[in-house]
Amino acid sequence: MIGNKINLPLVSIIMNCYNGEEYLREAIDSVLSQSYENWELIFWDNKSIDETSTIVKSYGDKRICYHLAEINKPLSAARNLAIQKAKGEYIAFLDSDDVWLPEKLEKQLDGLIEQKDAGISFCGFKTLLTSDTESAVRQADFYSKFLYKSHNSRSIYNNLLKGNYIIFSTVIIKRDVLDLTGGFSEFLEQNEDFEILLKSSLYTNAICIKDVLVKYRIHASNNSYLNARKNFTESKYIFANLPKSFLTSMALDRNRTREIIYYIFFEKEIKQLFNLFNPVYWPHIGYLFFKKIYSK
Repeated sequence: MIGNKINLPLVSIIMNCYNGEEYLREAIDSVLSQSYENWELIFWDNKSIDETSTIVKSYGDKRICYHLAEINKPLSAARNLAIQKAKGEYIAFLDSDDVWLPEKLEKQLDGLIEQKDAGISFCGFKTLLTSDTESAVRQADFYSKFLYKSHNSRSIYNNLLKGNYIIFSTVIIKRDVLDLTGGFSEFLEQNEDFEILLKSSLYTNAICIKDVLVKYRIHASNNSYLNARKNFTESKYIFANLPKSFLTSMALDRNRTREIIYYIFFEKEIKQLFNLFNPVYWPHIGYLFFKKIYSK
């Protein structure tokens, strides 16, 4: 628990929303219930045409700062615009359909204030499945295997090169670290949060709290599971533009291996089997095979 209540750092919570009326009140209420009270909610309404603005404006809390976009923009660009309005020393992210538990900010700020060499914090989560579609159920099963172990300040860069394992609604990043990254790449449509985590982890360490402090909602309209091909293309760009090293080269080959396997099993492109005869992919096939076995 944070001891000294005087001069606690301001946390700017970035919430971007487009037509999110269904779950929005639950998300905002979870911010208002935080035991850590020195926050501002930067709510960026991305030109919604539903009741989003009415819901947000129904709250009388002055810490909620409503901004209406002039035009609808992709999420990455909208996040950059929202961050420009933020005044906090720390930047937290909450999707408008997710939920925070009351001690979320307090527990993560405890670690960040105490461990000065860490500029990133993330935490455990559980899924809220609100759709029974095949893709939603498959995604929920995928995330159910994310088991965190708490750790103090350390680098997570090499682990992230193996794949993104962090839900963005669990993340807090120190503002000066986020500024070093140059912000979200606005042409990325699916992996902009993954890129930010990788770029941020080049400059600072991270703290993990295994406690479940976030409820991550999965439903039929989740952006995160809709376009596998774009996912592979964007990952290739991200890895290729990181500082060159053996590990980034391995990340590129691993991403390509996953892409080939996806084409074979999900798009039935059997001719892709011939690509797997390239020895460069063999270590990654083994890695993915054993990862699959041990995750069961």
